[in-house]
Amino acid sequence: MTTPILVGLDIGGTSVKAMAVSPTDPTGPALAELRHRTELGADGIRDGITTVVHALAAQVGPDADVVGIGVGIPGFVTKGTASHAVNLGLGAEPLDLLPTLRALTPGPVGVENDVKTAALGARGWLAQHDPGIDDYALLNIGTGLAAGMVLGGRLRAGATGSAGEIGHLVFDRSGPVCPCGQTGCLELYASGSGLRRGWAGTARQLFAAAEAGDEVAARTADDLTAGIAHAITLLAYGPDVALILVTGGVVSRNPALRAAVTTRLHHDDRALVGRAVPVADRVRWLPEHVAVGTRGAALLVTEGVTD
Repeated sequence: MTTPILVGLDIGGTSVKAMAVSPTDPTGPALAELRHRTELGADGIRDGITTVVHALAAQVGPDADVVGIGVGIPGFVTKGTASHAVNLGLGAEPLDLLPTLRALTPGPVGVENDVKTAALGARGWLAQHDPGIDDYALLNIGTGLAAGMVLGGRLRAGATGSAGEIGHLVFDRSGPVCPCGQTGCLELYASGSGLRRGWAGTARQLFAAAEAGDEVAARTADDLTAGIAHAITLLAYGPDVALILVTGGVVSRNPALRAAVTTRLHHDDRALVGRAVPVADRVRWLPEHVAVGTRGAALLVTEGVTD
C-alpha cells in the first residue's frame, strides 16, 4: 500500500525548503520537511528540485507516492516558467520547470511566484487566528517588496501574473533612481535593500540608533516606517482586503519597527478617509516561523492553480 503525498517547494536564493503533506489533509501536519542548499542557475535549480523531491519522499518512507508538486519561486512566473530571478541566477530567459516536475510525478504540478504561494499558505494560520476571512493580502518585506492576494478564497494572480507587485510603484518622485529605471520606487524605502541604501546595520540597530539621537538613523527609520505604512495602505484601499498579513525578516525581527508602523497607521486613520476606511486594525504581523511558503506551494495543487 502506498502513501500518497503532495510536495511543496519554496525555492529561495540560499535554500530550497520542502514539505510533504497528505492530499486528503493539505493544511494538516506535515509528513516530512527538509531544507537543501540552492544551486544557482537553470541547471542547478532543475537538479535541485529533483534531488529534494526524491529526498523528501525517502524521508516519508519507501511507499511514498508523489501525487502532485507545487513550486514557489522568485521572479516573473507564467505558465510554469520563471525569469528575472537575479538571486537564483536567472535572467530574462524563461526557465521552464514543467518538464522537470512532470518527470517526478504523474499528477498535477503548479509553479507560482513565491510571495503569491506564501499568501495561499497563510490560510491555515489565518483560520486559527481570524476564522472566516477569505479576502486578505500578504505583504512580504524582505530584500524586495511585494504582496500576494487571496480574494474570495482564491489566489489572485492578475491578468498578467503581476497582481501585488507594488514595489515599483513610485513613492517619491524626487527620490533616488531605482535599478528598474524609475525614480523613487516604494521598494527603495520599504524593504531590506531600501534600508541598506541609508544604513549599514540591521533594522533593529537602526531603531536603537534613532532612539539614541542619531539624526541619519532617525531619517532612515522614518523613511522605512512611512514606506511600509504606505504599502499596507495601498493594499487596504486598493483591493480593500479584510486583513493585511505582514511578514519578512525586516519586520519580523524588529518590534520597534512594527510599533512605529502601527503608530503611523493609527495616526493616518484619524484623517477623514482613515476614519471612513480604517487600516491599522486590519494589520496582522505573521510570525517568521510559520512555513507559509512550502505550505502554499503544496496548496497550489489542491486549489487547482496548476500548469
